[in-house]
Amino acid sequence: MTKTVLIVAAAAVFLVYGFVLWCCIKVGAESEKEYMKLPEKRGKEQQCDK
Repeated sequence: MTKTVLIVAAAAVFLVYGFVLWCCIKVGAESEKEYMKLPEKRGKEQQCDK
């Protein structure tokens, strides 16, 4: 019985860890896309100011 509980707990921790890691990678990728678009936006703003 104790082994089963430990195995289930370990599996749950592994799944939660994987989900958190996946979320961090997803958010980081989206942030990087926005960061790469920043010079384009800045260039457009400077052109509008002229």
